[in-house]
Amino acid sequence: MKEPHTVTARVPVIRFKQWLEQWDTFPYGDAAPRRKPDQFMLMFAMPAAQLRQLCDVYRRSHDHGGPEGIQRARDEARTARIREYVKFGYPYGDLKEPQRTTDMLGLRKPGWLPTAIVVNILRPDDERRGRKLADRHAVALTEQNGNFFLQIPDQTDLDEETSLAPFEVIDGQHRLWAFDPATGDQEIPDDFSFPVVAFVGLDIAWQAYLFWSINVSPKRINPSHAFDLYPLLRGEEWLDRVGELTVYREARAQELTSILQSHPASPWMDRINMLGEKGAGTVSQAAWIRALLATLMATGRGTGRRGLFSAPILPADEPLEWSRAQQAAFVIELGRLFIAEVKEGETKHAWIRAFGDAEKALADRRNLLNQDMGIRALLGVANEIFFRKASDWRLDVWRESRVENPETSLDDVTEALGSIQKAHFHGYMVSLANELASADWRSFDGPGLEKEQKDQKRIYRGSGGYVALRNDTLETLAQSEGPIAVIASVVLSELE
Repeated sequence: MKEPHTVTARVPVIRFKQWLEQWDTFPYGDAAPRRKPDQFMLMFAMPAAQLRQLCDVYRRSHDHGGPEGIQRARDEARTARIREYVKFGYPYGDLKEPQRTTDMLGLRKPGWLPTAIVVNILRPDDERRGRKLADRHAVALTEQNGNFFLQIPDQTDLDEETSLAPFEVIDGQHRLWAFDPATGDQEIPDDFSFPVVAFVGLDIAWQAYLFWSINVSPKRINPSHAFDLYPLLRGEEWLDRVGELTVYREARAQELTSILQSHPASPWMDRINMLGEKGAGTVSQAAWIRALLATLMATGRGTGRRGLFSAPILPADEPLEWSRAQQAAFVIELGRLFIAEVKEGETKHAWIRAFGDAEKALADRRNLLNQDMGIRALLGVANEIFFRKASDWRLDVWRESRVENPETSLDDVTEALGSIQKAHFHGYMVSLANELASADWRSFDGPGLEKEQKDQKRIYRGSGGYVALRNDTLETLAQSEGPIAVIASVVLSELE
């Protein structure tokens, strides 16, 4: 670390080694983002105002290439809650204003925040989103008589639009910004200090790993929420091997299934058998979860299918940062468009007329879409098509307008449904739904089938039926016209 240009603060630090010799044998990269970390870490205390001035928070962003950023957008409600906790402790800090009566004053306590803010100290040659840390802003580590100090340079010319701050927050952004006067009434003095643990020159992939270690591994937070928080880690093989990713994926699949069952716009509302009861629904919750895990939420490990919600997508080589509300909206909108085309196209599609009309076709148990086989085929075909065109169709540009809460509300999904209809790729969803409606969704015992057709559809009954139905549906799409037909043909050629 170089000497700073103009020293404005000299902060005493504890420099300590946290390293095992066996770690030297682990696989590291020769270049970012997985270079071998420094063996030493730093610990110090710093006032909130000074620390905030020195820090950047690299949030997950759709506007920049590359996998930088491990934080989601700051939740102002969370910073406000921390601010109230610091001022009044627990439980008084959690009380609503009308509840803060005179007889409740005895509940006030100190709101200590003893847990360290974790930061990375950038080196002068470190680069983030096309910008390098200027030498004049770099922090230097110096030693004097066996004692270590951070030399903090003058930061008055630091421009948040063009400059890099010397620290980047790995964990603790909500605690740190709870002291920002811009976030609310300021009653907490800026000389209120935080303990800080600092790494030096830590690559972004190690920061993501560390963030996971702090927030997920030792704690059992909502697994579905964890799946959202760490998109960088959805492609990490080590996480899948230890089983954590499987837990997150299963939790997410269950939550999506619950939304599909309960949202008023969902074509599957009240039609999913959530408890495995006879006559309670056409397809069970377990079957929906298995279908989602095998298609949209597949990890792409080995020769497995690559899921639109989970697997890395080129060119960024990381998964889409769609929230739970967005993922649910994608499935609901696809189903809604499909149902609309079935109703509109009942006169032109023979399989619909064989049931009598569209309403009967949609309700009949001999419709494969009322069986787990058909649900998996529908999701599987959509996944194959949209995964391959995710970049060309700019799926990553579809964004949320609000910070997502740990619990996804039906209102969140409603808002996502409104925005997906304005998304660049929505027209392709319409085209896909129209083509899917032209496929024959009758099961082997469906009405109006010839013997040869019945025999062909019997293969859907075995364990290989999932793949067979998906491929036959893709064949139907490939025989149509337009962009969906072209992509379906490409998918089929890759599957051969």
